[in-house]
Amino acid sequence: MAHETIHPALPFFQMNTNRRRESREPSQVQRLFRQLVREWLWISLVLLPLTALLSYRAQINLHGAAPVMGAMLSVGLVACVLGLLLWRPRWALWITLVGMAGVLLTSAGLAEMRRWWSPTPTVLGMLFGYLIWNWRRLSVVLTYFGWELTRLDGEPKVFPERRRTQFTGADRLQGQIMALEQAMSRTRDTRRFIADGLEYLPVATLISDPKGQILLGNRKARALFDTALVGDDVLDQLGRLGYPELSTEPRPALSALPLLEFRDHKERSLRLERAALLPVDGDTPIGWLLSLTDLSAERAAEEQRSVLLRFLSHDLRAPHSAILALLDVHRHQAGADAPLFEQIERQVRRALDLTDGFVLLARAESETYQFQPTLFAMLVLDVLDQALPIAQQKRIELLHDMDEESQERLINADQGLLTRALFNLLENAIKYSPADTTITLRVRCREEWLHCELIDQGKGIAADELPDLFSQYRRFSSAQGIDGVGLGLSMVKAVVDHHGGKIECRSVVDQGTTFLLELPLIHE
Repeated sequence: MAHETIHPALPFFQMNTNRRRESREPSQVQRLFRQLVREWLWISLVLLPLTALLSYRAQINLHGAAPVMGAMLSVGLVACVLGLLLWRPRWALWITLVGMAGVLLTSAGLAEMRRWWSPTPTVLGMLFGYLIWNWRRLSVVLTYFGWELTRLDGEPKVFPERRRTQFTGADRLQGQIMALEQAMSRTRDTRRFIADGLEYLPVATLISDPKGQILLGNRKARALFDTALVGDDVLDQLGRLGYPELSTEPRPALSALPLLEFRDHKERSLRLERAALLPVDGDTPIGWLLSLTDLSAERAAEEQRSVLLRFLSHDLRAPHSAILALLDVHRHQAGADAPLFEQIERQVRRALDLTDGFVLLARAESETYQFQPTLFAMLVLDVLDQALPIAQQKRIELLHDMDEESQERLINADQGLLTRALFNLLENAIKYSPADTTITLRVRCREEWLHCELIDQGKGIAADELPDLFSQYRRFSSAQGIDGVGLGLSMVKAVVDHHGGKIECRSVVDQGTTFLLELPLIHE
């Protein structure tokens, strides 16, 4: 089962690979907590002296023997309750009730010992402490909600939203409740949009938890695996499908699973892609998004194209070559060149050139490039050697000028295709240049780019024809009387584009043409 490794990128789902992270501000929460602590301190500073004063006056009015001790006992009990409120705010009501019950029991116990201590100031201190504390807590919570809701409302709108009613009342709590309700409605709408979008994606899509348990599978995925999927293990399902990396034990983790293009048990060409689902405030994945793209149609088209190219480059050439051989035999037998036979030969060679041009263009436009580090200077010398016999026939001098850096720097290139592209450019320059002229090939390195200039002294190209220069099957006014099929420059453009480069042409009629070629250098 043939398969190929692919890059762990998810072009359809991944938006770039630089994930936009929401700017969280933990300092805001910290400021709110510090504000709450300050509120607690102010409550304590107000209630404790007031409790002490009331307790002291009650003991004096009741002719207590030790009013100071009674006041200190009241302050101590209220301080304990206030401390527990800060420590366990969720248990505030129970802490207050238990504290008030403890005060009453303490007062009853002292009365049994014939020592009267009034529990009223202490009970009032605890009661007011609970009320004020919860009031301030509610205020802080409302402030935090308002801040979060305002930030949420200011987020860019990704999906269409329903029009929201604006709250015009003066009740802050009611306003926050309505804003929270609207935010929850937005969240539900967003979830619905995402669920519907995933369901109708044109590729099989799975969402799993960090352990690989499937949480969601869209309709394409359910049809591909022929099961409901939810609750199943991703690796188990991929193994049943025929994923090659799962045929042996032990199985790799989902996060380390190699991403391959493979053929399943139904001979479908599938490509697995994976992306981590990350939270807004962390880098630990909370799940995985996986897609299985069916490439069967594309692979079938590529195979058909390969068959067609083999047919054009071999089978179709054979009868043309046979015709040329028969014509050559007839010339030797007849001893003279008949005009009819010359015309036949010219048309046959034109058909061969058209076939070769089409095959080269098809290969240049394919994605089966084999890149490797290459010295561009070696390609230039190779091209010059190939073109030299053609140039000598027209007494054209070929000059090359390469600086020292360009002779040493490397580029990533498919050597065969790039050499052919350079040869096409040089061959065109020779073809359209008059005899006894000069063609210069100049190569320079500038920053991280290799610049190549091919300068001739030919017929030139009209300015209105330059925009269509790299179009297929285009012939220009300057090419009249010169054989060609109009595919050479299209092939050059395709090769340069696949190499991540740029090509442009500057030309003036009757003054010559300059082709400027730029290719990215390999970083040293």
